[in-house]
Amino acid sequence: MIHCQNCTSRNSLEREFCWKCGSKLLVTSGAVPLDAPIPFMEEHVLERISGLENTIGMLSKRIEALVEMIERVAASNFIDHTMIETLTDSLETAGIDLKNLEADWKKRIDSRILETEEVDRLGTRMQRVIDSYKGSDRKQFELWIEKSYDLFLADRAKESLHFLKAALKDDPANHELGLLLAEVYFQEKEYGKAKECLLQVLKAHPDHFEAIFLMGLVQQRKGNFEEARSTLEMAVGLKKDSSAAHASLGSLLAAVGQRQQAIKHLNTAIKLKPSAPVQFLIGAVYYGAGQHRRAIQHLRQATKLDPQFGEAHYQLGLLCLEMNWLRKAQECFKTAQALNPRESRYRKRVRSFSGDATGPDQLNRIIRDELLLVRSGRSRR
Repeated sequence: MIHCQNCTSRNSLEREFCWKCGSKLLVTSGAVPLDAPIPFMEEHVLERISGLENTIGMLSKRIEALVEMIERVAASNFIDHTMIETLTDSLETAGIDLKNLEADWKKRIDSRILETEEVDRLGTRMQRVIDSYKGSDRKQFELWIEKSYDLFLADRAKESLHFLKAALKDDPANHELGLLLAEVYFQEKEYGKAKECLLQVLKAHPDHFEAIFLMGLVQQRKGNFEEARSTLEMAVGLKKDSSAAHASLGSLLAAVGQRQQAIKHLNTAIKLKPSAPVQFLIGAVYYGAGQHRRAIQHLRQATKLDPQFGEAHYQLGLLCLEMNWLRKAQECFKTAQALNPRESRYRKRVRSFSGDATGPDQLNRIIRDELLLVRSGRSRR
């Protein structure tokens, strides 16, 4: 055998060129002891080859373990699926209607996935707060943040204020924490305290999008519409692809009677991210302009995007009444009442487009998505 001096591949004695790299094979003259090291096989090359062999061996074992796990999961899924089919057949035989079973199952899966994503996102944010710490007692600071995190998960955000305030007092320059505290104050409708926290954040970071956006929402809630408009326009300028910023600005413009500008921003929000609350707001704006058919189109879109949106079904029913589409109106009212039996308006079927349903509260969900807001026990649609 002849070893190639270029790639070290073995070649038969009759070959003139290496079969692998094509280099000309050179034969050394003179006797070479059998136990002598090969001069061109440097030690580091052998180490690399050995390392590659070990890596390939470990990878092979992991692939085998993964294949085995997949086979076990597939077998388990087959057994579970068979059991579910048997249970379904038994329930149908007993006369139980299961036509909505699959839809309800998929809905629950989606809900669980969203809950998991929210928890992961909140955990990441709390870690950013801890990583930003510049104080002297990190252990105590972490305890405050961990306690707040547990309260957030338990939908008890208001109770976290005590620990968040203590943490911010210990580290007043922690702007991640300042923004988080401002958001909790915002959810608890303590807008003055939320504004104080945001001013501290903006003092250090004047172009902080989340702080500017939340400041605009605070000003809007306090009734300072001109300031809110200016601030929300600044937020849109900083992040033109923010659906929540466009939607909030559109909602504000609609509230002050600037319908054309409102529709422009609300349509931009829809293009960036389809949303039932934004479709609902567009429908409300068109209704206010007397364009009932356009309003109906957008309310229908809202109910398609979110079939559980009871208020959209209800307002769609009111519009159908005005159009004298009695059967369609009755269907909408029944759906709204089934979704929320405790709502007295749905039972009474008031023949007016209620103004209290077109305000910024309809945007709570997309605002929370934009700001990564933690959920409050009272923030329910």
